[in-house]
Amino acid sequence: MIDLLVIGNPTIDYIEGEFFGPGGPVTYISNSLAQLGQNKIDIVTSFGKDFSEENFPDCKNLLNIKSDHTNIFDFFFISEIRRMNVIHGGKKIKLSDIKIKKEPNLIFISPVLNEFSIDKTKQLMEKFKSSFFIGIPQGWIRKVIGEEVKFDFSGFEQFPRFDILFFSDEELSNSRNSLEKLRKLSNILVITRGDRGVSVYEKDEILNFPSVKVDSVNSIGAGDIFATVFSIKYYQLKNKSLAAKFANQIAAHSTRYEGLKSINPESFYKSMKK
Repeated sequence: MIDLLVIGNPTIDYIEGEFFGPGGPVTYISNSLAQLGQNKIDIVTSFGKDFSEENFPDCKNLLNIKSDHTNIFDFFFISEIRRMNVIHGGKKIKLSDIKIKKEPNLIFISPVLNEFSIDKTKQLMEKFKSSFFIGIPQGWIRKVIGEEVKFDFSGFEQFPRFDILFFSDEELSNSRNSLEKLRKLSNILVITRGDRGVSVYEKDEILNFPSVKVDSVNSIGAGDIFATVFSIKYYQLKNKSLAAKFANQIAAHSTRYEGLKSINPESFYKSMKK
């Protein structure tokens, strides 16, 4: 088994005012890890009484920095472009909150609203120098204006260097920065492109993988599922193509379901056999 640490706050998701379910990268990552058979998972997070610990199954240690409210995101669509409002916010995560003695093999940094900062991540990298760091940095490229969340890449040059870093095509198109600049932020850069597949960059190598065609119901969480599967499979196999193949299949089949129901044996194991 792999020693794993996941850092970030969960969300309670709504779509155009109607309840959708528990969400946030930390939730989808931890559930995906459990579905992949991993049970040595430490989670450092912050949520309120409106969010159940049962949303984190098979977690070895769950540290919740108790908050009055859990992050609440309300997604809405303008001309098929997804936007979101923030209703509440969780607490910040401090470096001193991470009370882990044994150095994890893999560490997922997955903030939703900068609850674990760039500087804190750099300090954590200094503390756990042998760990494999995975960045899903949505919370570092968001700015809340009123209640609406906007993209803000103004601090991206301060990012620490990750082993694997994930962005979506939507995030990339709003960055106003060249792909070459983003590639300098990690050893492996992965850009997920929805129904146009995924691109994987390492040094001078570029690998493009087509999407897997399925009858999709909802894609919320699919990017986090892809990132989790790719990271675990790459760490185990050291093969980007195989990792992308597994992740592509599983993430695609997960969109046939809504919310955390997308993380199930059929999505994960039956699709891996194809």
